[in-house]
Order: sequence, then C-alpha cells, then structure tokens
Amino acid sequence: MAKRAKQVEAESCIRELLLQRRLAIPSRNITLEENRSWVIFEYTRRQIGIDSDSGLWIRESEADDWRCIAMPCTLSGALQAIDFLTEPST
Repeated sequence: MAKRAKQVEAESCIRELLLQRRLAIPSRNITLEENRSWVIFEYTRRQIGIDSDSGLWIRESEADDWRCIAMPCTLSGALQAIDFLTEPST
C-alpha cells in the first residue's frame, strides 16, 4: 500500500509539472516485470514511466529500453524527465 502511495505522489508531481508547461497529458497504467504496475506518460512518442517503487524512467519510444533517471522519484528527476519528454526530437 505504501508503494502505491509513493507512485501516486510521483505521478501527481509529473502531472503538476506538465500542467505548469500547459500540457495536459493523460497517464495510463500498464503491468510490466512480474505483475508490477507502471504509470506511463507519453508525448511525441517519448515516454516517462513510474514503476511501483516510484522509480522514474524514460525512453525514446516503445521500441527502446527504459533508462532509470531517479530511484525513487525526486523533484530534480521529475524536472529532468519533463525536459526529456518535451524537448524537440532530433
């Protein structure tokens, strides 16, 4: 139960930072890794993932591997993830 609360807290932080940039991106829940729940935000194919331990992950697209940027989610990690999600693709 405590893990889910931390994941919801991280999700709320990401959502708030996106709204500050005038982006209302819905999240979706998926199950990965031995039935562990993830929350995913996707924008222009790039993705931010929050695992059940509130770790913060990014990837360029669904075809790419996840890369952890904060374990657990921190404000600086969340800001880094938002920058990654919203910067123009090359």
